[in-house]
Amino acid sequence: MKTSDSNYLFTLTRKDNELAFNQLYDLLWKSLYLFSLKFLKNETEAKDVVQDVFCNLWTKRKELEIKNINSYLFSATKYKCLEYIRKNKDYTELLSRVNQVNLENNTERDLDFKETKFKIEKGIDTLPKKTRQIFTMSRYDDLSNKEIAHKLNISIKTVEYHITQSIKQLTPVIAS
Repeated sequence: MKTSDSNYLFTLTRKDNELAFNQLYDLLWKSLYLFSLKFLKNETEAKDVVQDVFCNLWTKRKELEIKNINSYLFSATKYKCLEYIRKNKDYTELLSRVNQVNLENNTERDLDFKETKFKIEKGIDTLPKKTRQIFTMSRYDDLSNKEIAHKLNISIKTVEYHITQSIKQLTPVIAS
């Protein structure tokens, strides 16, 4: 590829010659793509950058005073890549920070949950045997008061009493 050929094609492109623009694109696309790929390390992003460079060239073709189109396109591609990296870095950095905060919050929540669960289990262990049994059947086995009363051969009121007592005893333990 001669620089003079691409400069001539750009001169024709400035005069709205789409065929010349397409030839210029075909002539330089692969070189610009490989150049941007070295920066971005991502095929899709590299293609997008080269596409943007050519779109800008077509849009501003009449305003641009370019002596060497090859140098201009490689410089434009380089700056587009650097701009993309800068924007993407900020986003990646932001995303990384958000994920870090979420991870820290999840870790805190997990620790709080484990601590609360530990307190509840310790508190349950301190309950009288019958109260502990009824509370466990109610909260862990998901049995209704009626089902518990039937299984233990006691009244529903007795079940309610034991559950109330267990909650009264566990509340200060959990709060501490």
